[in-house]
Amino acid sequence: MVKNKKVRGFTLIELIAVLVIMAIIALIVTPLVMNIIRKARIAADKRSVDAYGRSIELAIAGYLLDTGKFPTEVSQLTIEYSGDTVSCETTQINPDSSVYLAGCTVKNRTVEGYVYRTYKSPSYKVYNVGDEITYKGMKFYVVSASGAKESSVTALKETPLTVDEVTTYGAGHINRYTTSSQGVAYNSNGYGGMTYYSSDTCKSGTETGCTSDYDDSDIKFAVDAWANDKLTQSDLVGDKLGYKVRLLTYEELTTSLGYEPAAKDVTSINLNNENTPSWVYNSSYFYWTMSPYQDEASRVWGIDNFGYVHAFRIWFIYRGVVRPVVTFSKSAL
Repeated sequence: MVKNKKVRGFTLIELIAVLVIMAIIALIVTPLVMNIIRKARIAADKRSVDAYGRSIELAIAGYLLDTGKFPTEVSQLTIEYSGDTVSCETTQINPDSSVYLAGCTVKNRTVEGYVYRTYKSPSYKVYNVGDEITYKGMKFYVVSASGAKESSVTALKETPLTVDEVTTYGAGHINRYTTSSQGVAYNSNGYGGMTYYSSDTCKSGTETGCTSDYDDSDIKFAVDAWANDKLTQSDLVGDKLGYKVRLLTYEELTTSLGYEPAAKDVTSINLNNENTPSWVYNSSYFYWTMSPYQDEASRVWGIDNFGYVHAFRIWFIYRGVVRPVVTFSKSAL
């Protein structure tokens, strides 16, 4: 007769020992596993940044083929990218059509220290004061020198807006087509202009309704409307004054040509000498600047047909024409 042996279970000490061993293994293995997962995620995020960068570069190539122009901002591009959401603090389009990305996050995860491509300092065409620029068949003259590191250049239109242009683009505002001192004027060359005012009441003998503030003037309305119709907005950038299209400033008429501005209480300065380029003034017309004289409501600096810069009373000179100043992206030229 065989007796059954009694089966002995694990003692408490043995169970504790097993648990301790398992805990030790977990402590060793878990960081290794987590590190593998973290490295895999970082590698995937880097691939996402790379894929996003390549998508931008394809968009740059497409933009060049479609427009024949070099994009200066990513916002100009149509990017086809369907991966994880990528956002970068620095996105620089390089001169060789590559894109430099830095400070990127993928799905809000920071890809620390990782960059796509290498930043290459852009180099643009150098322009000097007086250089000619042709844009859509219109000629302009550079009024502020622009170096190799500057992506834009500011230039003055060679000819003023025509009578028809002033009438068309000032419709609803510039509707007083007359040769009186309160209306739009023209000269023998067919150039149109207007007095610098914002109301029918701005006239000789009163300053009611007059303005020396360019933003409030009827001139700005017509200049903006002309620019929206004749210029491609993506070709323009805001200048240091915050305008893409505007009138010339008194400072540009003087300091950019090597002259110091006249004292504050002086109302005219003579630029008519052998040092002044012919494009600055024309014997056929007078044109306005956008700079007021001191704080007077009806006095604005302008240049006459004899090469004098005056602080004109806006209700007194009615043959002031409009020569727009445009700040172009160099890539558009």
